[in-house]
Amino acid sequence: MGKYFKYAIGEILLVVIGILIALQINNWNESRKASKLEQSYYCLLLDDIEQDKVLIKALLKNNEKRIESSHRAIAIIQSENANLDELGKETLLSRRDLLESFIPNSSTYEDIKSSGNINTLKDKQIRKSLNQYLKKVEGFNNTMLANVTLITDRLTKFEDWFSNGVVHSSYKEIFPKEIQDQLSRDLPDNIRDEIKSRLYEDLVIEGIMLRRRSELFETMEDEVDIMKSKLTKRCKIKNKLN
Repeated sequence: MGKYFKYAIGEILLVVIGILIALQINNWNESRKASKLEQSYYCLLLDDIEQDKVLIKALLKNNEKRIESSHRAIAIIQSENANLDELGKETLLSRRDLLESFIPNSSTYEDIKSSGNINTLKDKQIRKSLNQYLKKVEGFNNTMLANVTLITDRLTKFEDWFSNGVVHSSYKEIFPKEIQDQLSRDLPDNIRDEIKSRLYEDLVIEGIMLRRRSELFETMEDEVDIMKSKLTKRCKIKNKLN
């Protein structure tokens, strides 16, 4: 009986040990899967940030072109015999796509949150930084929108569009020849003195706004670089490849 009892106890211990080992292996596998998923998330987030970097650089470059056109427009109106055709051309270029803004690529982060895997990102500092990054960018975009609204509000109040050069620079691309011929006779050759000061003021304010816009884009780029640096340290896959 004692011999059988010892044998039974031994069998039970072996089963218990086997179960514990199996649980340990299972926990280890689950932990490895979670770690692998976390790593993939950090690298996907880094991919998104790198796309943000490309986008912000393109937006900054476009805005610098607007600034150059704005400066040329101001120089034209400062001259004694301002060419309305050239003024209109540069004015339109300085205002092209003014509503374009930096929309960060948050697809991976939104996917992580919506799938309930936010706790997979064990680095709480990264999660905090991502939230701050998105909020800061939203604030910068709101500031730019307010500045653009200031310009568009002034433009909608401008009453004499025949005298600011905008029609001069674009009507040949829009209307048929018979309308073009009549417009060429109807459009003034020079800026009327009573509206020149208003045009001058609008262009200067616009130039200031465009410079401020570039400063905001540059600040956003700094935020992108900070976020990129943090994610690069966490994305071990890319670090190994490099």
